[in-house]
Amino acid sequence: MGIFYGLVARGQVVLAEFSTTQTNAATIGRQILEKMNESKNDSNFSFSHDRYIFHVKRTDGLTVLCMADDASGRRIPFAFLEDIHQKFVKTYGRALHSAAAYAMNDEFSRVLSQQMDHFSDDPNADRLNRLKGEMSQVKLFKYNYVYSSFIMFSFKYFQVSLIVEVSALDSRLIDFIFIILCV
Repeated sequence: MGIFYGLVARGQVVLAEFSTTQTNAATIGRQILEKMNESKNDSNFSFSHDRYIFHVKRTDGLTVLCMADDASGRRIPFAFLEDIHQKFVKTYGRALHSAAAYAMNDEFSRVLSQQMDHFSDDPNADRLNRLKGEMSQVKLFKYNYVYSSFIMFSFKYFQVSLIVEVSALDSRLIDFIFIILCV
């Protein structure tokens, strides 16, 4: 499971890309960019090719694309694309609107590589799964709290009922026990 290729482009101009495998992902990515050039709208979509899925996020003329295996689903790749988009815009600002092809590749390909590893390998990269894990921990804590409270209540109830039973004993028996203990 993982993300194997990432690309950032303005229109058809590729500004940065990185691939972890030797595939034709770069060629297919450029074909997708050519088809997207017809549409100027912001959008998110996915294309299937062989056993891989190409996920695309286009916002404000900036296109971020990745290739992931089918097991990655859609949530993790689109979280990756959103993260890359934010990092790219934060790093380069207005310079991305006039940059030449591959102008940011030397620096930003390392960021693509790191984020691919992060979103492919780190289970906490998927916010929904992380929140589900945190919720299960909260549920476990609540269960343990309720269970231990029940045990404490039961123990105290047992102590009270034992005292009540002892006080209900006949006073003659208590005198007898007292005499035996004193002798």
